[in-house]
Amino acid sequence: MKKIFLPALIILLIFIGVLSCEKDDICPPDSAITPNLVIRFYDADNPQETKLVNNLRIIGVGQETDAWPLSTTDSVAIPLKSFANSSSFVFIMDSAIDETGSETGVIDTLTFNYGTEEVFISRGCGYVSYYNNLGYTPDSGTEGWVSRLRIISTDIENQNQAHVQIFH
Repeated sequence: MKKIFLPALIILLIFIGVLSCEKDDICPPDSAITPNLVIRFYDADNPQETKLVNNLRIIGVGQETDAWPLSTTDSVAIPLKSFANSSSFVFIMDSAIDETGSETGVIDTLTFNYGTEEVFISRGCGYVSYYNNLGYTPDSGTEGWVSRLRIISTDIENQNQAHVQIFH
């Protein structure tokens, strides 16, 4: 009896151990990302055509570093603050540093307003922030290079397409 009981107990414990294992929570790469705000730049005279912004620098207001490094581009993806309901950015076209170390170029400041929603993806992925009711407020104190701005999507749940069009 003792010889049969021990192997049966071992088999039972192994069987219970295998059944109690949980599936690994593997997080697909795109599902665990809080999406960035995607902006495309367009020609104000020909609104169907994208237009490069020369030497564009984007700096988050209150930040010491660039949100977007100096580049010539027709689109950017910039992070929004997930712990606030607005994010402000200084957009500098034809950015350069003069001999005194000061920033030069044509400057526009835009503030994007939004609501945030924390969404639980899975145990492996955790939470991501989605943004909704996207709006903007231009800086009325300066006349910069942005002639108009159009919001394409008020909800930001991925960064696979543009959310905002800026015409210049």
